[in-house]
Amino acid sequence: MQRRDIEFAARWWQWAMAIPADRNPVSDETGEFAGEQQPADVWFLAGTFGGKVSRKCSVPFGRPIFFPAFNILQKSSLFARRVPVIPTASGHAELNGVSLPLREVANRSPFLVDAVPDAPFGPAGRYRANAWGLWCRLDDLRRGDYILTLGGEYEPGGFWVEVTYDLEIV
Repeated sequence: MQRRDIEFAARWWQWAMAIPADRNPVSDETGEFAGEQQPADVWFLAGTFGGKVSRKCSVPFGRPIFFPAFNILQKSSLFARRVPVIPTASGHAELNGVSLPLREVANRSPFLVDAVPDAPFGPAGRYRANAWGLWCRLDDLRRGDYILTLGGEYEPGGFWVEVTYDLEIV
């Protein structure tokens, strides 16, 4: 697990929870909102709240792309700082049909989240959280078109996610 991945995972949650449901990339079914509130130094991609979706988006050349195949967040408190690990979770990612490595990333130190009203993740407010997930980072993609597939599941036959991105690096 690399320090940069831990930072990106926390920032991904901060990004995803700061966007209202009607424009949130996680609930987006087409890729129309993939560029919503993207930071300048990384491009985040999103899974779903369950099920399958296909999206199309353009990503600026030169930015690393960071996304979860499967992830989970848990509010933390002074007495409950446990990282929500799910050992039965699995995930995958492929770029143009070639398997990509996933990294298990755990945010052991709580980070701040500002969940906006109407965010699709639950109640609004500021709180500390811990997170865990199976993540992938793509560095140095050349300009061009790519097909990225990602997905994960929690226990076979349980909660699952499957996303296909038609990416254009511009």
